[in-house]
Amino acid sequence: MVRVSIALTLLSTRLECVLRTVKKAQLMLPNAWIISAGAPIDIDLAAIGINAKPKRVMAYRLSDIGRYLISPGSIDVENRLIGCECDLKPTGWHRIRMVASRLNPLKSKQDIRPNPDTRQVFLARHDMRVPPLQDRQLARHVDRMRRMMQPLDPVMQEIAALHIDRLADIRGVCEDEGGHRTLLKIGGDVDAKRRYVIDNMFGSVKVTLPQVRIADGLYEMRGLKPDGYRAERQHRLLRFHVNGRFFACLLTPAEKVAFWLDDIRHLHHLILLQQALETNGELKSCLEACLEGEARALRLMLTPEMDIDYARNRTPPVYQALFDTLHLDAAQQQGVIRSLSSHKIGVSFSYVSLKTFGDPRPTTSISVLHDVKALEVVRQDVPYLYAEISRKATRTEAGNYYLLESIKGRADENGL
Repeated sequence: MVRVSIALTLLSTRLECVLRTVKKAQLMLPNAWIISAGAPIDIDLAAIGINAKPKRVMAYRLSDIGRYLISPGSIDVENRLIGCECDLKPTGWHRIRMVASRLNPLKSKQDIRPNPDTRQVFLARHDMRVPPLQDRQLARHVDRMRRMMQPLDPVMQEIAALHIDRLADIRGVCEDEGGHRTLLKIGGDVDAKRRYVIDNMFGSVKVTLPQVRIADGLYEMRGLKPDGYRAERQHRLLRFHVNGRFFACLLTPAEKVAFWLDDIRHLHHLILLQQALETNGELKSCLEACLEGEARALRLMLTPEMDIDYARNRTPPVYQALFDTLHLDAAQQQGVIRSLSSHKIGVSFSYVSLKTFGDPRPTTSISVLHDVKALEVVRQDVPYLYAEISRKATRTEAGNYYLLESIKGRADENGL
């Protein structure tokens, strides 16, 4: 009996340890989210340094990802150095021609163009990109072979052969995993800049971007650090309307203004991304894989009026099922499909998997969101279809959108 009691005690202790481990693992799950629904709040704006008296103030809770996307601060990312852009000093003959052109009364300033020979771009021509490999040893061997061959690239010899006295400036040309290129400002004199390019060619270099938002609707995601994400952490954002203008600001934990949003559309982007996460489980899984360190996020892009012609391509599954269920005739189906040509927005998230070695190709997850108001033109003709789609939609400040379809794949595959 004593042995049985001891065995039961040990079993109970082990079971408790397992349950604690499981519970801890559940708490540590990334659970990606962006922004909560807005809610009216009673707040004294003057107490937080805002001299405005709007009729209503809306409050939102932002995750670390949401705060990252609207942050105005700069971020550091690593790109691959693949070449350089050189500014050459003009020759004496070119200076004479420029002076003569300026003195010529028959030539306007628009006719005076800089000499194209004063700028040259050198890019690696034979950069061998290694396909994804499952074998770590093979990937390391191929990488060593690639590095041994890099000095033989003709562009390296061309850069080394440049005459220092002809160079005015040198900027690096970098490329990320998605193939997007940026210029790198290099410190030091011209000779030091050239040496930097030669020494770091094909390697990773740090690039500082002025902010997360690269362009309207385009966000750099590589600055989001997985080890710094906490799903339970919240950041409060306020939105209000004064004199015909919308204003939005993020607050610090001390209830002071951290920064202002310069465009209300950035708030709409967060809302649409949150809706895409809630309706597209594939997108949520991809983002959470990045937060778990199994993949690396690259870029996020929101594309208004996404160019997909459903009259030529396949009918989205959600509509094909309704066509079959409601027994719509060909004319009714064509009317519905035509309405899908407007009020679409694409949420594209690109990333690379870290489960393979070598140079993994980026994968993109696309959520196509569609506004129900595009169906108003066929509402009377297909009322039951309109009602079914309306039930799938979520009305927010950004619109009354639903998930039209989701697409996932690589750029070199059919369909993307």
